[in-house]
Order: sequence, then structure tokens, then C-alpha cells
Amino acid sequence: MIVLDNDVAVKLLREDDPVVKSHLSQYSNEAWAIPSLVSFEFLQHYSRLDVVSRTQQQLHRVFDEILPFTDDVAVEAWRLNDRLLPQNIALDKLDLLNLATAHEAGATFVTHNSNDFDKSPIHELTDIHVIVS
Repeated sequence: MIVLDNDVAVKLLREDDPVVKSHLSQYSNEAWAIPSLVSFEFLQHYSRLDVVSRTQQQLHRVFDEILPFTDDVAVEAWRLNDRLLPQNIALDKLDLLNLATAHEAGATFVTHNSNDFDKSPIHELTDIHVIVS
């Protein structure tokens, strides 16, 4: 399974980014998921409930699964953070929680955010693919 970060989901669904689509084509035989917090990030920009409802339906059609935020994910986020901080790597809380959601699910986390995620200690701790354009 692959779990997409918000930046990848946005480029896939809203911007029709050819680099992202090309990269994601290698995962055509895998289940695609997003964390529920990515769903929130996606929806937070809308001001009307009917648009939010339509977008939520679209997310459910496009992705095989929307992974919940659970207490196991919270513990995994703590564990990752505990291992990264001594190496002077501090992720934004949502980024950390999304990464932990993928890691807890045993999935590959796919992001386009090379500034925050393309760091050796993160690659050593998790299964992560950073799309570089």
C-alpha cells in the first residue's frame, strides 16, 4: 500500500501534475490511501458543506482507503519524533502524524515535500518515497 501526503494528493487531483502522475504509475498494482488528516487538509479550504461533501465523495472514489488517526498512530508519531529529534530533525506536527499513519499501516509514504522529508534519518526509519521534480 502507498499512502499519499497532502502535497501529492493535491497535485494528483487538483493540479494534474504530470511528474506526480508518472511517479505514481509505478504503484498501479498497490492500494492507494491517504491519512484522515490529509483528508482534513484537503477539505479545510472549502467554505460550503455541499462542496466538502462532494470532495469527500471524490476522495472515497479515488483512494482505496482513508486511514484513521488512532492511538497507535499517536504512539508511532511519538516514537518517530523521539528518534528524529536527537538528529536535529523536527517535522511539522501534521507531517509527522501523516508519516506515522503510513508507517503504522506498514505502507510506503509518498510525498513531494523534499525540504522536510528527504533526509537520511527519515529514510532509515520509514519506507518513504520523495518525488523530486
